[in-house]
Amino acid sequence: MTAPAVARRGELLPGFMLPAIDGSSVSLESYRGRTNLVVVFAGDMIDESPVAVLLDELVRRREQFTVEGAQVLVAVTAQPAVPRRGRWAFPVLVDNGAHIHRSMGATDAEGRPAPAVFVTDRFREIYAAYLPGQGSALPGA
Repeated sequence: MTAPAVARRGELLPGFMLPAIDGSSVSLESYRGRTNLVVVFAGDMIDESPVAVLLDELVRRREQFTVEGAQVLVAVTAQPAVPRRGRWAFPVLVDNGAHIHRSMGATDAEGRPAPAVFVTDRFREIYAAYLPGQGSALPGA
């Protein structure tokens, strides 16, 4: 299996559109030029540490993101059966089949979805990328 080309610091985060758990569709392009982004690829581990810890920290600092003109987006690989209340303070996008996870490099050595985080400026230029298998632990909020 060939590893996907992964976007790195200084490059543009590729755009994508995914359905959200509220039934809407979210496109990264809709944030372009307006909002800094923190995109958390949670795979199917949204309720497992360290992803759960990171999301809880992000929820607690939600006001700081607003002040910084930033939006947190969370991508999961399956529609949650019962959303946990606080965890869903941000748009939660459903990547059925994990196609976007794979194209962004949010996979483990076997190609399964794995947690990753991208931080971008308002033009989607990557400021920081925390990817599995590249020695990058998930960041703190």
